[in-house]
Amino acid sequence: MTGTGPGTRDNPVPATPDTLPNACYWFTDPDGALCLSPGCMARIQDPDAQCLCDTLTARLDRLTARLRDLEERNTYANVWWQALSSVVHDHPDGQVIITETRARTGR
Repeated sequence: MTGTGPGTRDNPVPATPDTLPNACYWFTDPDGALCLSPGCMARIQDPDAQCLCDTLTARLDRLTARLRDLEERNTYANVWWQALSSVVHDHPDGQVIITETRARTGR
């Protein structure tokens, strides 16, 4: 698939080894040769295939946000667990509570 925007086969981006973009882009190397920097499997297999980088980037963004949310929830759960454990250990019946909890969970 060709187009007229920057980074397409018809309008390559001038580049050096230090300035190659992350996604699929057509570029000219310092010697003037037309090159494709594939960022997705579709373009690796067929340079004329539709680029899927935007789709993959969106998925990565969603997964990164989900991971951040899970890490925040895990941090909160760890703080809560440490506080609860401290309260149970400080309680006069703390050892009885821990023993009963282990019995109920099979540990």
